[in-house]
Amino acid sequence: MDIVGIGKVIFWAGGSLWIGRAFAAAEPHVHHAIQIAIAMSGRVQFRTSLADPWDEYHAAFIPPDVTHTFRAPGQLVANMLCAPESAVGRGLVARYGAQAIRALEPADVADDARALLAAFEDDKPDEDLEQLALDTLYALSGGAPVARIDGRIARAIDFIAARLAEPLTLDHVARQVGLSPGRFRHLFVQETGISFRAYLLWTRLNRALELGFGGASWTDAAHATNFADSAHLSRTTRRMYGLAATSIRQDITPAARPLTA
Repeated sequence: MDIVGIGKVIFWAGGSLWIGRAFAAAEPHVHHAIQIAIAMSGRVQFRTSLADPWDEYHAAFIPPDVTHTFRAPGQLVANMLCAPESAVGRGLVARYGAQAIRALEPADVADDARALLAAFEDDKPDEDLEQLALDTLYALSGGAPVARIDGRIARAIDFIAARLAEPLTLDHVARQVGLSPGRFRHLFVQETGISFRAYLLWTRLNRALELGFGGASWTDAAHATNFADSAHLSRTTRRMYGLAATSIRQDITPAARPLTA
């Protein structure tokens, strides 16, 4: 299998950082996360259709649930993803919108790009890279008015996160937060921008990737998150990230680390 990128993939609650050197383009894909892409060398390129020309960016904001393709051949890149229903995610959508890919001002990300690149090349711990990514996301979302997510949906999200290995149903989760299935279905989409079923699959996928990149076998990662098998997990990863998880080689040596999201 061709290697799409080499670097690090770091997950935290509600987000992730994909940092390293990109090789091949990702396949067209759509994911629920907001994506902030920063070129730490060269440019990153995006398009929303195979028929469209590539657009180049120093840095870009990709809204949730927008089909896109990414490439930055040979370049060092940092892709930060965060949940749009989180406080920082809501701030980013309030500032940049939810309809189209937007260019970010180079001055708004230059310091963050330098800090991420230095930490990556100096082999800093994952916790340091995570904090720098979070600092970047919060800085970009600053100043935008943020509405709080409905408490019942927040409780549902916590309930889902704690039970990803279980065959959860909408009716079951609705009962846990004291709502009828119909009301819960409507409120969930209103608050998160995605259906319950699609959100559950997205959340399971990210936990599976966290386990797999953390050293678990892909079969064990699939079973721990209620995927039928590793092939099911692989198909879902391609659809939502545009690549196979095994096409990213994790963190070899700083000099050779040649990523994408």
